[in-house]
This record gives sequence, structure tokens and C-alpha cells, in this order.
Amino acid sequence: MRTRNIVSAIAAAAVAFSAVSFSAFAEDQPEGYIYFMADKTTIGQGFTVTPRKVAFYEGETGLDVVKRAADVLTEDSGYGAYITAFADEDLETEIPDEIKAVVPEMTGRNTEGYLSAMDYTAESGWSYFVNDEYAQVGIGDYIPADGDVVCFSFTVYGYGADLGIDNSSWGGAAALVPGVKKAELIKLCAEADGTDVDENIFTWGMEMLAEYGVTQEEIDNAVNGLSGAMESTAESVSTADTAEAPAEDTADAAVDETEKGSPSTGVEGAAVAFAVVLLAGAGIALSKKK
Repeated sequence: MRTRNIVSAIAAAAVAFSAVSFSAFAEDQPEGYIYFMADKTTIGQGFTVTPRKVAFYEGETGLDVVKRAADVLTEDSGYGAYITAFADEDLETEIPDEIKAVVPEMTGRNTEGYLSAMDYTAESGWSYFVNDEYAQVGIGDYIPADGDVVCFSFTVYGYGADLGIDNSSWGGAAALVPGVKKAELIKLCAEADGTDVDENIFTWGMEMLAEYGVTQEEIDNAVNGLSGAMESTAESVSTADTAEAPAEDTADAAVDETEKGSPSTGVEGAAVAFAVVLLAGAGIALSKKK
């Protein structure tokens, strides 16, 4: 009876260890991912943050996620927390003709190393869009959802009128250029970055995002080109993997998986190893007792 109790206690400890390990691992898992970009096309300088895929976790706001993707400065207001500046290199400025026509004179930057509200004009700042829709809440109140595309754009005229936002309903400026839907292209560029997709097509997509005043047709053409290139790349990789994959003995594969545990976490392997050590220790103890 005593022997049975010892073995039962050891097995329970192993199960408890495994449960704790899985629980800790689960807490580290992202709730999902957003696609993020920040641009400064209104001053002719392209990107502040290039398109990228960023994880978010349970309980996080949009501000938490952006802070992981970029160096930003923030302030709180009656409308919630908002971003006042992105860390940014001051490149040679080439103001687009459309903006020169309404803002003939501009100042420079106020804080070294950052692109901030009130730089260049008294109406400048950072506006953001979620899935091509102009955000109606501060980034600190935005709750991310898996697959969202979040784009911050620097405005210098009409509090976003230069980004295609029509503010004439409240006495502000009408949209200076038509608004374009570019969320899908941002997502594709983030997914394609660092892959084997055709470099020329990827560059084409990035250039469309970095240029002020592009049309919806130009954006759509870039989406079609890049999505097609990514599909071709995926098919090529799949074909190559199928052709090169060596035959593997099923039994050996099963044994190998048991030894290694999960290929992505190793948690199962750790739990099994712990149980084996405990049971081995019990065997030695029982052997000595005999």
C-alpha cells in the first residue's frame, strides 16, 4: 500500500507540473496580430515605420501595441491618450505640389529625433486609421482585433484634409486629395517583407505606400501584383518541399515527437522528462527499501 501511495503521489506531481507549464505558456500566447505602419508622405519622406506585423496580448490597447512597434511620445486628453510624436529621422523634405499650393511656407521640426505635432505647420499632427476608416477614438481607447490594419499618417494641413479627410461639415477644410483604401496593401507588404517574393513587385508595393497622392487604381494594381507574386512564391516553396521531403519511418517519427515534445514550445517534453525523473527516483527508493 505504501508503495502504491508513493507512485500515485509522484504521478500527481508530474501532472501538476505539466498543467502549470501549459498554463504559463498559454498566458504568453498573443490574442492576435495587427498590421501596422506610420507614414509621412505629406512632407515627401515616405515611411516613419515600414509595414510590419505586431502581436497583441490580452487586455492591451492600441497604444500598448504601437509602443511595442515604435518609439513614441504620448499625452493624455479629455478624449484619451494620443500619440504626439514618433521617433524619426529627418530626411530631405520634398513637399508634394498639392500641399505646397495650400501651405506655401513651412517651418521645420521642433524636437530632434522626432516627428511631432506642430512640426512644419500649426495644424500638423498624427492621425490614424483602422482598416481604412478614420479612427474616432484615441489610440489609448482603441481595442485591437486580430487582422486589423492600423495606419498612422502625419498631417500638415486641415487636420487631416491632406489625408483625404473631409472636415467641411464642421467648418474645416475639405479633403485635399481623394481618400484611398490601402489597408490590404499594408498587410501584404508586411507579410511579404523578408520572404522570397519577387523583389521588384515588393518594391513597387512599398513605393505606392510611400508616395503622396497615389490613386486607388494604383493601389489596387499593386495589391493584385503583390498578392499574385506571393501566391506564386508559396506554390514554388510547397512544390520544392514536396519534392525534397525524405521518407520517414512512422514509428521513428512518433518516438522522436515523444522525446522532443511540441516542436514550438518544448513544454510537453519538459513535463514528460520531469515525470520520468520522478518515477526513476521512486524506483531507486523502492529498490533500496527492498
